[in-house]
Amino acid sequence: MRRILALAILLFAAFAWTACSGQKANTAPIQKYSMDGEIMRVNSADQTATIKHKDIEGWMKAMTMDYSIRNKDDFAKLHPGDHINGTVYVQGDDFWVGDIHEAPKQPQ
Repeated sequence: MRRILALAILLFAAFAWTACSGQKANTAPIQKYSMDGEIMRVNSADQTATIKHKDIEGWMKAMTMDYSIRNKDDFAKLHPGDHINGTVYVQGDDFWVGDIHEAPKQPQ
């Protein structure tokens, strides 16, 4: 009986900790935006790239910022100086770049 009570308390504590930890599933719809930019830096430690991009129509003005690159194959083909086209995926406050393709360099 004590084992059952101990197990029940343990399960309740685990449930309470999970519920209070602030970890919520992101259920917002994913929005997609086309990106045209240049890779400035890559950071393999956290799989991000600093991208200097043109206006992202409907989402953001032109700027240089860090983006998470979730797909390992997309990340592996990035090098500073590359001109890329890709898709920015936005889900609530979360965003990342994927579907990356090298594009010919264009005059700025």
